Amino acid sequence: MIAVVDFGAGNTRSVLRALRAAGAEARLVRSPSELTEVQRLVLPGVGAAGSAMASLRSQEMIEPIRAWVAAGRPFLGICLGAQLMLDASEEDDAPGLGLLPGVCRRFPPAGEGGPERVPHIGWNRVELRGGEGFVAYFVHGYWLDPADAGAIIGRTEVDGFSFPSLIRAGSMLGTQFHPEKSAGAGRALLAAWTHGLLDGAVVPQEAAAWS
Repeated sequence: MIAVVDFGAGNTRSVLRALRAAGAEARLVRSPSELTEVQRLVLPGVGAAGSAMASLRSQEMIEPIRAWVAAGRPFLGICLGAQLMLDASEEDDAPGLGLLPGVCRRFPPAGEGGPERVPHIGWNRVELRGGEGFVAYFVHGYWLDPADAGAIIGRTEVDGFSFPSLIRAGSMLGTQFHPEKSAGAGRALLAAWTHGLLDGAVVPQEAAAWS
C-alpha cells in the first residue's frame, strides 16, 4: 500500500490516479494514524512552501514524515513535495522538512543567467547522470539545490540555466517534474518506484525504460 499525503496540494488526486494506473494500491492520508499498514509514502505538491508546511504542521504530519525517512522507508517527493525535502525554501522564507541538507532557491533573473520566463512550464528533458534521459513535464518557479552534489541524478536546462530535476538519497527520491503528467516516461518511473526497482540504486539502471 502506498500513502499519498493529502495536505491540499492541487495534484494530489492526479498523483493517486497515476499510481493506481502504475499498478499500485494507493490511498490518501491526512493524519499520522493513517500510516499504518503502508509501505511507501508520497508527498506531492502544487502551491507555496509556506502554506504547505503550515498545512503539514496542522495535520501533525511533519514528525511522522521525518521518522518515516529516518527509518529508511521508501519516500517520493513530487515538485513542491521534493522542494520540501530540503532544509528551507526561499519561497516565503519557509522551513523545509530537513530530510536532505540543502535549500530550495528561486530562479535568478534572466539578466543574471536565469531563465527568460519564470515559472518554468512545459516539457523539457531530464538528463540522467548515467547518460540516459527522458522528457518530462514541469511547472515550477523554484529549484532544488541539495548540499550534496552526489544526491543529484538528473538535471534539466532551460535558457542555459541548469538545475537538478531528479534527486535521491537513501530511501528518498525527489522529482522536480511531475511524473503524473509526464506521459509514458512518468508512468514508467512511477511503476519502477512502486515495485521497488529504484530502491537502493545510486543511479537507476532502469532509466532507459522511462524514455
